[in-house]
Amino acid sequence: MSASSAPVPGDDAPRPRVTPYLLRIATEGCPRRLDRALRAEPGQPDPVPRARIRDAFLAAARAAHAQAPRVGDAAWPAPPAHLRPEEARVVEQAGHWYRTLFGDRTVTLHDHGLERPSEVAGIDARIGGWVDLVARDADGRPEIRQVAFGAPTPPARPLDDWSVRAAVVRLADWIGTGPLAVSWTDLLRGARVEEVHDGPTVVAACHDGIVARLADLRVRTADPRAERGSECTMCAHRKGCPEFPRAMIVRTHRDSLVPGVVTLTPSAVEAWSRCRRLWQDQYLLQIPASDEGPPAVHGQRVHDLLRRLHDDGPCDDPVRIDEIVDLHGGQARVRAELTDHARRCPIGAESFGHEVTLVRLQPRRPNFIASARLDAVWIHDGVLDVRDYKTGGVATTRVADDPRARVQAWVAEPTAAAEGLGLRIRYEHLAAEIVEDPEEWAPEADDIDAVGDWLAGIATAMRTDEALPGVADPVVCRGCRYRSICPDSATPGEPAWPRVDPDDPDDPDDAERP
Repeated sequence: MSASSAPVPGDDAPRPRVTPYLLRIATEGCPRRLDRALRAEPGQPDPVPRARIRDAFLAAARAAHAQAPRVGDAAWPAPPAHLRPEEARVVEQAGHWYRTLFGDRTVTLHDHGLERPSEVAGIDARIGGWVDLVARDADGRPEIRQVAFGAPTPPARPLDDWSVRAAVVRLADWIGTGPLAVSWTDLLRGARVEEVHDGPTVVAACHDGIVARLADLRVRTADPRAERGSECTMCAHRKGCPEFPRAMIVRTHRDSLVPGVVTLTPSAVEAWSRCRRLWQDQYLLQIPASDEGPPAVHGQRVHDLLRRLHDDGPCDDPVRIDEIVDLHGGQARVRAELTDHARRCPIGAESFGHEVTLVRLQPRRPNFIASARLDAVWIHDGVLDVRDYKTGGVATTRVADDPRARVQAWVAEPTAAAEGLGLRIRYEHLAAEIVEDPEEWAPEADDIDAVGDWLAGIATAMRTDEALPGVADPVVCRGCRYRSICPDSATPGEPAWPRVDPDDPDDPDDAERP
C-alpha cells in the first residue's frame, strides 16, 4: 500500500478527497455537504487558516529537531510575529509539553512531504488531513506523532483517532516491515496515549477501517439531499443549496481574518457585546481557553433530563420526575428544578422539538448567517413558544433586552411565519431561589426588522474593526476564559494549563498526563 501525489494512470478525473473530519462524521453529516466535500468542490473560502497554531508549533518543532538529535537539548524558537499574543501563548505551552514528553528521545525527523491529499493503493479516494511529525529513533524504528491543542478528551488508543489512521495509511511505504510507534498527544494539557504495533499489521487494519468508513460515506451521499441544521454555519457549499436559495460566494480581502459570511449565534453575539477581544479569541480564531469558565455540568444535566422527561410524556407527573432523577443520581436540587419547570410547561401543547437548531441567512450585504440552538419549542394558542431553560442567575428583567434572545427571535421568526403562528421567547429560571422569570417577549414584525438591522450592524463592525480590543474591565475580565493570556486583561495571571517543573525530582521525566 503506497501513498503518492501522482494521479492513477488512465484515470482522467481526480479521485474523491476524504479527510479525517469527513471520516469522523461520515454517518451523520449533511449528505449534500459531505458529497461536495468528498468531490472536493470549491466553496465559500475561509480566510482563517485553521492551522495557524498547529503550523507555528510544527515549524518550531522542526527547527528544534534540526539543532540536536534530542529536542530537549535544543533551543525552542519564538512564535512567529503574525500570531496574536493569545495564539503565541498556546504555541509556547505546546512547546513546553512537547519537550517534556519527547525531549529525551534521540530521533531523526523525516520530511514526509504530505501537505496535499495523496493517493493510497486500494482506496478509491485521495486521503488528506494533517500528518504532524514523523521520525526514526536511534534503532531505525519509525514513529508517528499526531498532536492536538486542547481536545475535549483524549482517545483511549491512538488508533481510535481518524487523523492517526489516515497518517498511517499515507506513510505505509515509509513505515516498512518492522515495529511502528504511534502517539496522540494533547500538547495543551500534556495528555499522551502511545502504542507500539507491528507495522504491516497496523497499516492493514487502518487501511481496512478507512475503506469501510468510505463505504459508509458513499451510502450517506448516495442521495445528497440538504439537511438544515447546526452544520449550515460551517458549510462552504451554501451556494446552490435548496435550503438557502439566495446564498452566494462572498470574497474577502487578502489580509482579512473575518469570513465573507459572518456566523452569528446567541453566545457569539453576547460575547461580542461583552468584549470584542473575547469574540475574536473564542469565535473567530477558536483559541483554546486558558482559564476555567463558569461550570456547565449541572445545567447540561438538567437540560438532558428535561429532554428525557418530555420524550416520555407529560412532565407534571411527580412519580416520573422521581424515577428520572433517581436514575441519574437523585440530587434534591435537580428534583426541585424539574418540579418547578412542570408548573410552567404548556402541558398538552404540541412539541415542535427539543434542542432544535434553526438557521437563517441574510444574503445581502453585510452577509451573515445566524444560528440558534433552542432548548424547547412548543406550538399552542397560536404561537411558536420558544423556551430557554436557565439554571443560573437572572441577567435581565426583560427577555427582549438580552442579545441572545434577539438572535433567537430573528432565527425563529421564519419558522413561526411558515407555520402561521406568532412568536414568543420565554426564559424559564429553574433555580429555587428565583421566584420570577424575566418578562417574556412576543416580537412584532417591526421588532424582527429592527433586530435584523442590529445584527447587520454587528456583522459590519466584525468585518471593519481591525483592532478588536479587550474591554479591560475587572468585572468582565474576571469570568473570561482568556483572562490570563489576553493582553488587555484587567485580571492577568497564569493560565490554568498544567505545567511541569523540569527541576522537580519528584516528577517523572516521561509520564503521561491526564
